[in-house]
Amino acid sequence: MASTDLGTKTGGPAQPAGPSIVPQGPARLALIAITVAVLAQTLRFSLPQYDHFADRAGTAVAGLVVLAVYLAGFTGPLIRRAAGPRGLLLAGVGGLLAVRLLAQVLTPQTWLAFVGTAVGMIAVGALYEGARGLSGVGFATATVAGLSVDSAVRMAFATWDAAWRSGPGPWAACLLFVGLGAAALYRELSSGPVAAPGISWRDAFGAAAFGPFLALQVLVLSSPAFVASAGWQSLTAAHIVIVIGQGLALAFLASGLAVRAVPGGVCVLGGTLLGVGAGAVAGTYAVAGIEVVPVVIGGQVLSAWLLAVACRAPLRRAGVGGPVQRIDVGAATGGLLIGLILVSYQVSALEPLPFPNNALPGLAGILLGALAAIAAARGGPLPARAPLRALTAGAAALVLLLGTLVFTVAGPSGEAAAAPAGGRIRVVSYNIHDAVNRDGRLDPEGVARAIEAQRPHVVLLQEAGRGSLLSGTTDVGVWLSRRLGMKLLWGPAADGQFGNAILTSLPVERSGTGRMPKGDWSQIRGYVWARLKVGERTMDVWSTHLEGGADATGERTREIAALLRAWGGAPRTIIGGDFNAEPGSGEISQLLEGGELRSAALGGDPSPTTADGRRVDWIFGTDDLLFADYEVPRTAGSDHYPVGVTVRIGQ
Repeated sequence: MASTDLGTKTGGPAQPAGPSIVPQGPARLALIAITVAVLAQTLRFSLPQYDHFADRAGTAVAGLVVLAVYLAGFTGPLIRRAAGPRGLLLAGVGGLLAVRLLAQVLTPQTWLAFVGTAVGMIAVGALYEGARGLSGVGFATATVAGLSVDSAVRMAFATWDAAWRSGPGPWAACLLFVGLGAAALYRELSSGPVAAPGISWRDAFGAAAFGPFLALQVLVLSSPAFVASAGWQSLTAAHIVIVIGQGLALAFLASGLAVRAVPGGVCVLGGTLLGVGAGAVAGTYAVAGIEVVPVVIGGQVLSAWLLAVACRAPLRRAGVGGPVQRIDVGAATGGLLIGLILVSYQVSALEPLPFPNNALPGLAGILLGALAAIAAARGGPLPARAPLRALTAGAAALVLLLGTLVFTVAGPSGEAAAAPAGGRIRVVSYNIHDAVNRDGRLDPEGVARAIEAQRPHVVLLQEAGRGSLLSGTTDVGVWLSRRLGMKLLWGPAADGQFGNAILTSLPVERSGTGRMPKGDWSQIRGYVWARLKVGERTMDVWSTHLEGGADATGERTREIAALLRAWGGAPRTIIGGDFNAEPGSGEISQLLEGGELRSAALGGDPSPTTADGRRVDWIFGTDDLLFADYEVPRTAGSDHYPVGVTVRIGQ
């Protein structure tokens, strides 16, 4: 790739560009693809750190700091003025690669998350600088390819990003991205300049389209865990769906059908369809099931096409208009949109918003269509159709299934506790805080070890993420299931990527899920239950998580009433979870007042169940169950401790 001159054009005819000295296509495409992939990785490891920072500093302070970080892209024009276009590339792309390497060396930390996001926002502007002269179709092709490779590599690690992990495999993945990116950047910096275009504000804001495009990819379209949990698919099937969508997007871009001149109204229509589809499958009030599959596949094609249309003008090599810094401002606006969409959606899992969070992915699709419509009239002649090239591009996507193959044959695996002797069942209830430990590190392995130490037959999980932004879009539920060698029963709550789960090594006869009644736009709590075979008998187990906060007593009271109605008084039942209520509270009395349930903490064990000394995690059971060996071990895998008890069915 080649850089632009520092100078700008304010009018008059375009100057001759001279002989082409832009590096060959593969190198140019590689730099874009790798930068986009590393930016997606950086955003994912930053999101859990923001939540960790908010826990310590408070929501208001954290919000201001995060907003400032996402505004860092607006320093792009200043960097260009001070250091030229090569300086912008080095600060953005080079800085992003350095952050990715540091994350592997140090593991992601709060300061690194802030620095990485800020540098990433500068890198968004540098993307357009480095891709000068490339067509919109070429830029979109490289972007989709980068995200495709990123998704495949994530699948090889069961969606737990390599940045959080140590060992040869994660290091190899890191060095592959950083090494190839550095080589492509060096070639870019050593090449000659390409004349910068004069550009209007209207055309410059086509660069902002990258923001809603990437937000949709991180949240929905390129997240295997999202497709698996929302679509009720296996993680393997979910990645196959994503690969199909990405392959069709690449084929469409290569075919020539991604026309360069289209009516703006068509773009608005495409963005509206994309937004409606994304909003329908992502959010608290989302649909779930097989409907997710066509939305993801069609969304990949639509979003790639709209990006190709929108970013065509900012990539021009020459033109008449205003300063090239306008493109930097347009790109920085796109970076800000990434933060507004993703961080607001993340906050919605913790705090009520004044609107349904489905509106955020919907807004991303509509914005992408609107920004494409602004640039649509700037097209040139229609490209020739190339069916053979389209077939080649689509078929090449099959290589991405190598990640799924590695996941299938080499993923984490474990061995569950042996079948219980004498009907004695070890049950553990654990709020795992999205597998983010007290140091803010995403650490499913730490959670697995804490559970493993109890040798349980049944594990009741709360705050189990499956594609949640709070866990960096990791499928924590599936990872723990494979690691512990136990079956996973998923109970979505909130937006469907955050909820409750049951892990068990016992035969499952029946299971079900439900959500609590809710009157505003904040997250909806839920529960999951299963009827397990224990010898010749059965035992029902329930996992739930009630509303938190001292001012939510009324909400918890309604949730407990709904839970008790759903249970219906069935015999041989365990109900465990995070009730956000301490001993002697009205909520706990409400659970025990009928006399059908009692606490597993024999003698009223006073052991706190959270790191800050509260006792809010409980296991309750019916009178036909006997309890022994109640334990609350101190662990660092979460801000809660696991609660374990041995259960035996009475005679």
